[in-house]
Amino acid sequence: MLLAACSSATQPMMTQEELVNLIYEETGEKMYLPKFEALDVSYVYVQYDEADHVRSIDVQYAEGRTSEIIDYFQNPSNTAAWEEQHHAKKLYGPYEGEVAFMLSYSKEGVTSTEADKVVELEEVEVGIQEDMSFTIHSISLRGEYRLAYNNDYVTEEEALEHTRSYLMNVE
Repeated sequence: MLLAACSSATQPMMTQEELVNLIYEETGEKMYLPKFEALDVSYVYVQYDEADHVRSIDVQYAEGRTSEIIDYFQNPSNTAAWEEQHHAKKLYGPYEGEVAFMLSYSKEGVTSTEADKVVELEEVEVGIQEDMSFTIHSISLRGEYRLAYNNDYVTEEEALEHTRSYLMNVE
């Protein structure tokens, strides 16, 4: 797979609809991106397996996102090195800002042993796991969705409500 780095210094800010289209063009996956009142998408990348098939699509949201790309990624050779090391392609960002939410989609299923507890939302089992400063909700729907909430930004109840809303909107 040939990984081409975007020119980070000149990358335009994009709307969520444009990001959905960008993800679809790269992966063939139509991904629902939730909207948050105080958060903006700050980073989108795709990881590939050894056969160059999409392994995961990862989206980060940040509070206080600026229009500045993180310093490291302003250098195209750093971006290319990161993409090669992680067998990934950076589609958007990463912009400066405090990461408050992360969304990851993988065609692989959820392993129930990873969850600390399981709840049911909208007739779907949601595995909940605490990981450092994030609470991660794992969902199996034609693959695995992981919604990771920064505990400094949302309560447990708010995270459950956001996940419920996501389930009502995901195709």
